[in-house]
Amino acid sequence: MPSAEYYNKNPKLYRKQKQEWAKKNKQYIAEYNYYYRNGKYTKKEYNQKYKKSIMITNWKHKKMDTLGYTWDEIYDIYVNTEECFYCGINFKDRKKNLDHSHINNKIRGILCSSCNRVDVLKNID
Repeated sequence: MPSAEYYNKNPKLYRKQKQEWAKKNKQYIAEYNYYYRNGKYTKKEYNQKYKKSIMITNWKHKKMDTLGYTWDEIYDIYVNTEECFYCGINFKDRKKNLDHSHINNKIRGILCSSCNRVDVLKNID
């Protein structure tokens, strides 16, 4: 979300961008308004229903290099991966993380939360 400073400097541009987004996302807005705002879903139920699109959107915001894969293929790999790429532990009790290089933004694999925090991996391309 743009800052108040950005909005104050560019109110017409900000309004135009918001209108363009709304035109592209009419279905999403309609479903959001009907289900979430009208109390048809709790926030948790809404997030479960749209889990795939929410995760892909979050990954896209990080501007990761997909290495030729589509985001749907990466999501399928993410969902179907059962063990950590680095330590090999099963994901039954651990959270999965889509690991990527902070140097060149290339996706490296699916890691458990412990391995994702290891400093050694942060400098590997």
